[in-house]
Amino acid sequence: MNPFTTKKFLLAIAVFIIPGILITGCKTKEKEEVKPPLLKVLEIKGNKIPVYLEMVGQAVGIPTVEITARVEGYLQNWSFKEGSIVRKGQLLFTIEQDKYLNNVKYSEADFASKTAAWEKAKLDVARLKPLLNTKAISQNDYDVAVTNEKQCKAAVESAQANLADSKLNLAYTTIPSPINGYIGKVNVNPGNLVGHGESTLLTTISAIDPIYFDFQMNETDFLKIRRYLMEIKVEMAELEKSIVAYLKLSDKKDYDAPGKIDFIDRAINPKTGTIAMRAVFNNPDGLIKPGNFANVVLVLTEKENAVVIPQSAIIEIQGKFFAFKVDTQNKVTRVPVTPGRNMENKVVINAGLTPGDKILIEGFQKFQEGMMITPQLVQDTSAAVKRPE
Repeated sequence: MNPFTTKKFLLAIAVFIIPGILITGCKTKEKEEVKPPLLKVLEIKGNKIPVYLEMVGQAVGIPTVEITARVEGYLQNWSFKEGSIVRKGQLLFTIEQDKYLNNVKYSEADFASKTAAWEKAKLDVARLKPLLNTKAISQNDYDVAVTNEKQCKAAVESAQANLADSKLNLAYTTIPSPINGYIGKVNVNPGNLVGHGESTLLTTISAIDPIYFDFQMNETDFLKIRRYLMEIKVEMAELEKSIVAYLKLSDKKDYDAPGKIDFIDRAINPKTGTIAMRAVFNNPDGLIKPGNFANVVLVLTEKENAVVIPQSAIIEIQGKFFAFKVDTQNKVTRVPVTPGRNMENKVVINAGLTPGDKILIEGFQKFQEGMMITPQLVQDTSAAVKRPE
């Protein structure tokens, strides 16, 4: 091959090889310039959170009153809406009154008659006494007059009692509400005979403001309370002033008004290992009805420097929980954690993280052990939690 031909051949090879080298170099440069993904990162702050006990309770109306027919008669009507709130003194039921009105009239007439007889007997005694002094009548005649006056007086007192009893029975034909509260379903319809031989239960009323919650506390938690009170040097009798009670209703929402403990049973039930307790709450709007279930939460104290993170910042894998910790080099490592109580949409971490740690709160699906990220710090709002949730 002559020199000219050789140069021409080498030039042709260079035309094909050099662009390939340039392209490869560009790709390498592009690969080196890829940045780690930008992901949101939370820096954990130590927070003050409530330490509390939580038990299931049931609402009871105190007092709960059974409304009964105390006299016999036919039920005429009722004057309320079943299931509504009634007020003390409000008319509820009316029983036929004719018989009892007649009894009152008869008793009034009998009382008037006996009173007149007593007045005459008193006049007889007053008239005969001077005659006894002058020996115009015998002692026996005077004694008969005095005895008759006493009998007439006793008859008046008996008639007066009968009249009062007749008026009382008449009053029982109209039945007012003895308390403010929710009234239940009526058990007897108008036209039915009530009070025949025994009291007839017509309906039941339960007070609702305040409302009470009965609950059972296990022995271990009760000892926690006792020790806590000893620590803060408070007597058990002062429990209601030392421990605040909250409610979480069955719809998982908090009840606005806090309450207090108003009853602790004298002993622990040996069969269940629990002690009966009761908390009382204001219920002016009647939101809570007797029979409602709720979680009763007793706040004991507050814990300092607790770790509280969003629930979405941890994942569960085969029954174990993990968070994604970001180190000072922005490298992500999966670490096991021990979650505690939920607080709104957050969770208390009992072990695995400490204040000052940074954790990943998004991009878990892209996670690879040791991956590098570009952190975007977000604000920690868990300090806003002030009460048990």
